[in-house]
Amino acid sequence: MTSWESRPTEVANLFNPAFCGEIIRVCVKSYTKESSKPFPYLLSFLILPTLLYKDVRQTMQGSYLNTWLQQNIEVRINFAQRTRSLVPITQESIAFLLQLGLLNLNEDGDLEANKFRRSPSKSQNEFPISDFYEKSELLGKWFGRVGDIRSIYIMWGIQP
Repeated sequence: MTSWESRPTEVANLFNPAFCGEIIRVCVKSYTKESSKPFPYLLSFLILPTLLYKDVRQTMQGSYLNTWLQQNIEVRINFAQRTRSLVPITQESIAFLLQLGLLNLNEDGDLEANKFRRSPSKSQNEFPISDFYEKSELLGKWFGRVGDIRSIYIMWGIQP
């Protein structure tokens, strides 16, 4: 992981652990609400490569992950590469949340979100943060409806 001083400002801002961590935490919370199960740690590596890319995020709609992926085949282009490149950012963000007590790892290594109320974003600029949270919640629901980690990875065309 590149030190903070060595990161370009744009990279440090977009990939800061508080922002990325909140996207992950919202997805974990939504998954748990949908499935009544803790969030599988392996799924956490699919969140940021999906949500940090505007072209992918803007196409997200509907009730099911599989339907969306079939209707938007282009979102899988370079997904494996994006996923690999964001592994350190995902790990850093999860570590940040664990340190703050906003996420816990249970005995099975799954993630559980602790209670925390986020203030609604009142962003008026061209970077609407609420869109990230809404899509993160949707992704968590989709993952929760599928439930099986292997099936989710297969839908994306990648391997854990």
